[in-house]
Amino acid sequence: MPANLPPTYYKLKHQHEAAKTDEERLSLLEEMLRIVPKHKGTEKVVSDLRKRIAVLKKGGSAKGDKKSGKKGYSEHIPKQGAGQIVMLGPPNSGKSSILANFTKAKSEVSLTPYTTTIPVVGMLPYDNIQFQLIDTPSIMQDFILPTVLTLVRNADLCLGVVSLANDNLLDELDTVLTVFNDQRGDSEEDNIGYLVVANQVDAPGAFDRLEILKEFYGEELPIFSLSSETGEGKDELLEGIYNTLDIVRVYPKAPGKPIERDDPIVLPNGSTVLDAAMGLHKDFAEFKFARIWGPEWHDGQPVSRNDAIYDGDVVEFHL
Repeated sequence: MPANLPPTYYKLKHQHEAAKTDEERLSLLEEMLRIVPKHKGTEKVVSDLRKRIAVLKKGGSAKGDKKSGKKGYSEHIPKQGAGQIVMLGPPNSGKSSILANFTKAKSEVSLTPYTTTIPVVGMLPYDNIQFQLIDTPSIMQDFILPTVLTLVRNADLCLGVVSLANDNLLDELDTVLTVFNDQRGDSEEDNIGYLVVANQVDAPGAFDRLEILKEFYGEELPIFSLSSETGEGKDELLEGIYNTLDIVRVYPKAPGKPIERDDPIVLPNGSTVLDAAMGLHKDFAEFKFARIWGPEWHDGQPVSRNDAIYDGDVVEFHL
């Protein structure tokens, strides 16, 4: 049975993802729980909301708790761009190199393990959108910071990064997968995507290690070979990220103006015309009518609020 969640729920969910304090997050979660229809199709959503509310209240950082204003590093990183992507991997897998070479972020790159001690954020360009890419402190079988676990739980997509220069990459990927699976949510609403990045494809012996990696995990997981130094494999990885996030780009068009495809609204696949209107601005939710252009439509065809939209569609709203 489908959940059929109301549009207001998704608006609150977006506000929750951007919230900066536990007090604000708790308030939004409680409101989301209040408006969710209670039936068979929403059981997992309701259960997940109740768990999150309980965690915030138990942690003593919710509304009314004096500790909520304490200083220090926040484990919550507000989402930006078309998706929040967290890199998870062992020491010297090349996570920091990926961030430093593919974004404008200043991430220290070193052969010394645990150079990255706090998460570092950069924006990763892809066509006319950007993904938020987060480099995290490295993990080992017997060592992982709680901050990393929190980031993995809240991410839209996790990149498990291992090095093709390392003979122990199978054991290291197994550790990464164990951490990821432990943090993966039960809710269909918040399930996390996962890709494996086999970095340092230009290292000696990398091809043989890549073949072994594919032999053990190729049928189970999507594996992308990459060189963070030369950029080999970057385009394929970016396309894989976009497809795994399962999103669509929709372009707003002002009445009487030409079509421009340079500043899209990014929405989950399966979104409607109403979702696109709300993504543009809350005031557009009350539009009088809309017209659409795209491969699935006749140019300028009138559409209803509940019509599905597709990647690349252009929508013109009339208020």
